[in-house]
Amino acid sequence: MFPDQGSVTADDHPVHENPDIVPHICFAKSVEYAWSEYKAQDILKFCSLLYPSWDADFAAEMLGRFSIPLKQKYKHLSRGNQSLLGIVKGLASRCPITLLDEPTLGVDAEKREAFYELLLRDYSEHSRTVILSTHLIDESADLFQYITLLQKGTVTAHRETEEFVAQARYLQGNSQHLGAYLGDARVLNSKSLGSVTRIAWLGPIDNEQYLREQGIEISPVPLQKLFVYLTRQEQKTSEVPVHENIS
Repeated sequence: MFPDQGSVTADDHPVHENPDIVPHICFAKSVEYAWSEYKAQDILKFCSLLYPSWDADFAAEMLGRFSIPLKQKYKHLSRGNQSLLGIVKGLASRCPITLLDEPTLGVDAEKREAFYELLLRDYSEHSRTVILSTHLIDESADLFQYITLLQKGTVTAHRETEEFVAQARYLQGNSQHLGAYLGDARVLNSKSLGSVTRIAWLGPIDNEQYLREQGIEISPVPLQKLFVYLTRQEQKTSEVPVHENIS
């Protein structure tokens, strides 16, 4: 596999086919087609040879907790068990850079929670860089230290999670009070039902106390909703004049 454009580096060294770098990076894909004909137990043996920091005891703990059938071929595993095997690979690798691509596809709620617990516990004991891509944003929100938003292959936002979430809030109340704001570029979304309007506002609110006195409810925008609103915007978040306040 060769890149069409751009480059990927780790500690300023190229990653592609670099034997000094590759063993310290684990990429757990959502689906591992190359594993199709191999049994789960053989796949993990291979992983133990590939990654110098492999933790066999941790792998065994996860296998027991997830109840993955080790003697089945990968292609015969359920979609959830395929994902769980990828999780075992990623976490037990203990690689300094670990990438988890949609790790919970097909995984039931109880085992997703087990994964989140194991990830947080292992990270606290063995700190490393974990890059996780997911569509279950609200469910995974407590895991994130930084949020990166990609739109059409371009990074349009990269911030600490608290800062990312704090940039937008819901304003809900009488439509007459909020109607004046509906045409503003900083309104990410708006809905009205009868005499009540709710808008998702991006940026500082200068007259927050006044709005509350007018009966306007101000509340956080859930992380997943914020992602949806931002990806619907034609312009990048950095282009919104966040220095301007509601007045």
